[in-house]
Amino acid sequence: SPIQGKINQVDIYKNGRLQLAFTTSNKFLILDRNGKEVAPFTMDFKDGNLNPLAVFDYENKKEYRFIVTQGKRIFMYNAKGEIVKGFKFKKASDNILDAPKHFIIKNKDYLVFKLNGGKLKIVNRVGKDRVKVKNKIDFSENEIYVYKDKFNTTDIDGTLHQIDSNGKDTKTQLALVKDHGLTTTSKSLVYMNDNTLSIKGKKVTLDMGVYNKPQIFLVNRKMYISVTDIQNQTVYLFDSQARPIPNFPVFGTSSIDLTDMDGDKKPDLVTKDQDNSIVVYKIH
Repeated sequence: SPIQGKINQVDIYKNGRLQLAFTTSNKFLILDRNGKEVAPFTMDFKDGNLNPLAVFDYENKKEYRFIVTQGKRIFMYNAKGEIVKGFKFKKASDNILDAPKHFIIKNKDYLVFKLNGGKLKIVNRVGKDRVKVKNKIDFSENEIYVYKDKFNTTDIDGTLHQIDSNGKDTKTQLALVKDHGLTTTSKSLVYMNDNTLSIKGKKVTLDMGVYNKPQIFLVNRKMYISVTDIQNQTVYLFDSQARPIPNFPVFGTSSIDLTDMDGDKKPDLVTKDQDNSIVVYKIH
C-alpha cells in the first residue's frame, strides 16, 4: 500500500550502514540498503489508516524512538522494536492528524501532536502534559514549526498562530489563501501565498502558477529556499535575503532535495524530471 509521508534514514546498529524506516497505510517497516526487511520491524496494523512515521533521536546518539500513530493510538518503539514502557501518552482524546514532531526549546523537550477538532497536544519525553493549549485551531495543511522559541502553524483562514511555552496563542492575520505553504527555521519564517514568496519578511512575486510548499535547506552554512511551480514545471531557488540564485529557475516537476552529495562544498539539487527519471543540477 502507499508509503505515508517521507522515508527516514536511520542507523539502528550504529555502524554507519543506513536503513530506511517508514509506514505504509497498514505497516511499519525498516529495510536495509539491499531492500531486505529488518527484523523485528515489519509490523502489521490490521485496521490501517496509519499516519507518517515519526523518528526522534533526542540526544543525537542514535537511540531512536519510532512513533506510529493510528487514529487516537500512539505506539512508541525503541531501536530494538520494543514498546517504550516509560512513555505514558498512549491514546489521545481525538484522532491524530499527522506525524508528531519533536522540538528542543531552551533545553526542554517538546513532543507536539495535531489532533482532530483543532486541538494541539504538547507533552514531554514521557508523555506528560508540558504545555496546555486552550485555543482550538482550524489547522491548515501545514505542519507545526518552532520559530523564535514559539510553536508556529497556520489555520485555513491564513492566520499565523504562535504559541508560547505557557500556551498563549498569539494570532497574526497574514491574509493567506487556503492552500498556502509555510515553513520555518528557528530564526527564519517563509511562506508561499498564491504566487508571492515571503522570506523573512522580504517578498518576491513569481509568475502565476501552481506552487508547492516552500522548502528550506542549510548547506555548507548557507540557507537556501526552494519552491516549485508544478503547473509550469519550474524550480526556483533563493538565498536567505530573497535573492535568486544565478541561473535559476530551472526545469523540474517536483519538490527538490538539496545537499552536497560529493563533498566539493557546492550544493547539488535533485528533482523529478519526467515520470520515470530524475535530474541533478550542480550549483556553482
